[in-house]
Amino acid sequence: MELDKLHGKLDNYLKEQSENWPHFIYSKEKGFYQGFDKIDIIGSRSTEKRFTEYNIFNYFSKDKKILDIGCNCGFVCLYTSEFVKSVTGVEINPYLIKIGNETKSFLNIENTEFICSKFEEFSSSEKFDMIYSFANDSTIDDNTTFNFEEYIQKILFLLQPNGLLIFESQAFDVVVPDVFLPKMQILEKYFVIKEHRNVHSEYPANVSERIFLVLEKK
Repeated sequence: MELDKLHGKLDNYLKEQSENWPHFIYSKEKGFYQGFDKIDIIGSRSTEKRFTEYNIFNYFSKDKKILDIGCNCGFVCLYTSEFVKSVTGVEINPYLIKIGNETKSFLNIENTEFICSKFEEFSSSEKFDMIYSFANDSTIDDNTTFNFEEYIQKILFLLQPNGLLIFESQAFDVVVPDVFLPKMQILEKYFVIKEHRNVHSEYPANVSERIFLVLEKK
């Protein structure tokens, strides 16, 4: 399949989403939230730029299994798949799952799986070495029912001993720092903080940074 045909298919999924998905769409002008240079997709946030900022490549290896909570259109999963054993992306929006699977097929990636589910309802018989929580501990689309403690408890259950939680904050956590303090207190109960810094954020436009943490399960 040529790249322009892929773009046509992905654009059709965005159109279906705009027409049929009743919840908030995370992107500028209902386009792609995640960008992916590998397939010439410009999104609200470039996947490659994000991982340059995150600088977590030293944590990757070919024996690692990763879970991405709220994986959106799956470009973060597909990008990461090159460096690890397997990636599982969980996403409630079926149109984004279609985009992920279409791109996965186009790139002939075999070690990535996309599951259409709320994180609250997601179950797995295996444990993961790393879990991504990129601004997904709460959402503004009314699809999240966990409080923060419940959210972290499920992550702990899914993590291997000494597994890593790679955590990026909500934009709101930076705008109103007091909101993040109780979250940080919960995280410190269950994890060793390996890295704590701010990273650049391109979306939303009024928030230029987010809090970024690498956390090791105690």
